[in-house]
Amino acid sequence: MKKRIMAITMAVMVVSSFSGCGNSETSLNSETTSEASITSEAATTADAAKDAESGNYVVNGSFEDADFTPWVVTNIDDVTEELDVYDRDTDAYEGVQSLHFYSGSSDVNFTAEQTISGLESGTYKFTGHIQGDDVGDENASVFFYVEVGGERQVIETSLDGYVAWNTAELSGIEVDGQDVVIGVSVTLAPGGWGTIDDITLVRE
Repeated sequence: MKKRIMAITMAVMVVSSFSGCGNSETSLNSETTSEASITSEAATTADAAKDAESGNYVVNGSFEDADFTPWVVTNIDDVTEELDVYDRDTDAYEGVQSLHFYSGSSDVNFTAEQTISGLESGTYKFTGHIQGDDVGDENASVFFYVEVGGERQVIETSLDGYVAWNTAELSGIEVDGQDVVIGVSVTLAPGGWGTIDDITLVRE
């Protein structure tokens, strides 16, 4: 079964102790589904999404806002034990919150994505940040992605240790009336953990 995570409920929980993790998190309220893939019911419109200061079209790309609705998080096979918004500034790239993941006895396997519609035709740039530990998993798969008109471009990255942030960037994204899907995919062996933060899509 896959877990569809669509909203935040404010709750303080105790987190299992491991390197790079704090002790405060905001759990994500979720719905389960048997669909093979999950897409957003209502795409974020560009006019509503754009941050006036940064020009960012990703809604809540910093995971600081209480409204998590634009994000669709899929816990594949329901194996990821902790998949939540983490409230600890040392584990955030910017601000105090980030998207946190960890599993102790099972794999980490999830995606988080957002669909943006109504972008003006032009060229855009995507950026995302991630840190954590893949516990030496030779089969680890960590990447961000951008889909335009159903065609996906992948930006592979890695987990290199606590607060060893890796920045994934993709320039020259051509948009001409299509929806744009931005996202991240993480697959790790048990013990893997990390945080994701500060995801942007801006006009070049």
